[in-house]
Amino acid sequence: MVSRRDFLATAAGIGATLGLTPRLLDALAQGQLIQRTIPSTGEKIPAIGLGSSATFSSVARSEDVTALKAVFQAMVDRGARVFDTAPSYGASEEVASRIVNDLGIADRLFWATKVNVAGRGGGKADPAAARAQIEQSFARYRQPKIDLVQVHNMGDPPTQLAVAREFKAAGRVRYVGITTTSDSQYGLL
Repeated sequence: MVSRRDFLATAAGIGATLGLTPRLLDALAQGQLIQRTIPSTGEKIPAIGLGSSATFSSVARSEDVTALKAVFQAMVDRGARVFDTAPSYGASEEVASRIVNDLGIADRLFWATKVNVAGRGGGKADPAAARAQIEQSFARYRQPKIDLVQVHNMGDPPTQLAVAREFKAAGRVRYVGITTTSDSQYGLL
């Protein structure tokens, strides 16, 4: 008997596949990754990456992370390299960092993380807390550079973006940006 969870996962996968553009489906069938160019540098990165806020985070909290190791290895073996995480995604950032360093593939990834120490409802962020959160991401990742630090969910962009830019100016972060998962913030973004 198929569990409700397995049914929903399969249905979601089928739905996602049906929603893919013909160009993307063709590229996937040929084993190619569609690349996008970062305008400011010309660097090309895969258009699709691995996120870690939901299912990944759930598995990362378990004692057996064998499946996550296999996913990371399969990613880099097939040329994928964009990994998106955040300190607020439970154990995701910590466990993923440990896995990619243990596998020796950290330098093959485009590591994107986030900063959000702003108060709920648009409260101000403490710059020292934002710096500390980014430093914690560096300590977890154990690499000299992080590819992308994003202000998470529009959490006080003036303060946190300025802090992220400090890390970029110091040569420790390659790119900075802002994210949101709320369609009510798209206009402001």
